[in-house]
Amino acid sequence: MTKQTQVQTKRLPILAFCAGHMAVDWPHGAFWILAPAIAISFEMSPSDLGLMISLTAIGATFSLVPAGILSDHTSRRGPIFATTFLWVVIGYGLASLAPNFWALTAMLAIAGMGTSAWHPLATGTLTQTMPGQRARVLGIHAMGGTLAEVFAPILTGVLLVFVGWRVGLALAIIPAMAVGVYFFIVRERLTVTVSEKASMGDFKDMWRDWTSRSGLSLVAMIGIYNMAVMAVLAMATLYIVNDLGFSEFEAGVAFAAMILAGALLQPVMGHLSDTMGRRKVFAVSLLAAAPLGFAMPFIGVAWLAVVFLIVMIGAFYGVRSVVLASAVDFAGKREGTTLGLAFVMMDGIGAIGAFLGGWAGDFDLTYAFALGSVFAVIAALIALGSALAFPVITSEAAE
Repeated sequence: MTKQTQVQTKRLPILAFCAGHMAVDWPHGAFWILAPAIAISFEMSPSDLGLMISLTAIGATFSLVPAGILSDHTSRRGPIFATTFLWVVIGYGLASLAPNFWALTAMLAIAGMGTSAWHPLATGTLTQTMPGQRARVLGIHAMGGTLAEVFAPILTGVLLVFVGWRVGLALAIIPAMAVGVYFFIVRERLTVTVSEKASMGDFKDMWRDWTSRSGLSLVAMIGIYNMAVMAVLAMATLYIVNDLGFSEFEAGVAFAAMILAGALLQPVMGHLSDTMGRRKVFAVSLLAAAPLGFAMPFIGVAWLAVVFLIVMIGAFYGVRSVVLASAVDFAGKREGTTLGLAFVMMDGIGAIGAFLGGWAGDFDLTYAFALGSVFAVIAALIALGSALAFPVITSEAAE
């Protein structure tokens, strides 16, 4: 095999998984810009919207650990990947027909389970095949999902000029349908060698590790970090449309810029953490961005408020790959199951942030961003404290 072929063989899975990640996350990305229209349709307050986002995020976590276990103990993964696309298509398709708040919340949660199942399957496969570049490949994979949250809001914002939110949500499943067909065609090529089967000892070891002092500090760091992210994201487009007076299309462009900033930062921050240490990079990024959230209630210029949000959310999103790599480094094995647990912590615990952000938004939507900064500072302090007490693991040390 030539050197060029070897390089192509390594890169092709990453590109395919990026496309898959973008496809399954596309409806979720569209939802952020559909949220103001949905809130108007069902006469929802900011706390109602926050509650919907929290419940759907919590419901979506139910598939994470089972998918992670499948990733660690199943060699033939093609059919499983193809199933996640079908799940997303059916779930969001039914959500677009939901008649009320609770029906929509339930359908979004079910659809989210399909999206959630993708993440530990894909990230587990990538970290198993490229163990020496965990943060880098996680960052590249994350760009696929993040790009969905860049382009989906923009295109959905354009669509909302001509159609309602139901049609907009229904059209958002098209990428999952298209890429799902591709994954079904190549399903036999998605095979990974599994060295051993699952055992009760594996779960006992994981429980012991994650309930240790260092494990609990990592759980707290990851959960509170995502509370910061969710508190800000849940209210961002509602604030831009309702308080700043921008159109839904303009809000989509602004939201896309926020996520794009994070997408571009993820591989960079992942690479830095591979060499400098996870928690140091994580803490410095959050502490640098947190003051912007505290300043939001005092910003009276609309364009400046949007700039603050772009920088703040970009910095918060930019360290996501570092967070996931920290979880894999800590566990040391069973990458898929570990990443499933990490996503449960991020999306399950973090979902509380969306509700609390909505609760703060009932008083003033800018308070949600200040609350997000509070969570970010707490997560950073936990990271710094645990980094002093425990050695920081880099990719070189992990190998």
